[in-house]
Amino acid sequence: MEYMAVWFLLGIIYLVTWTTKSFPLWLKMIVTVYYIAVSYFFIQRKEEIYRQFHTLPVPEVFWDTNSEWVAFMSGFYFLPFLLILLYNYFRWFIQTSGTAKKVGVALSLIPAGFVFFCLLFIFSMYGYRP
Repeated sequence: MEYMAVWFLLGIIYLVTWTTKSFPLWLKMIVTVYYIAVSYFFIQRKEEIYRQFHTLPVPEVFWDTNSEWVAFMSGFYFLPFLLILLYNYFRWFIQTSGTAKKVGVALSLIPAGFVFFCLLFIFSMYGYRP
């Protein structure tokens, strides 16, 4: 249960990746393996930080190390995901015909961006520092 946000994020990334028809199968597999490896590495190091520093009372170095780790790893999760989303929106915008539809696609970037930043915020809570 502790990493539910990671699994939710991976589910969304995989859903977007595997429903993109213009991605060849090999690219979908690379994205899948990449995120499995990144998630494994993230969880292993986060647990190592917890075991190493988490004693009572919790030292300041735990919060610093944990926050730095989550901030570092957020780029590995969200930069490729952002590129996938932008690619999909670009293809969607190019394939639509008519001004009204293009405006609709462009306006749909607003809620998509909101969801993206909500996911980023939720993920960054793994590095929460009280």
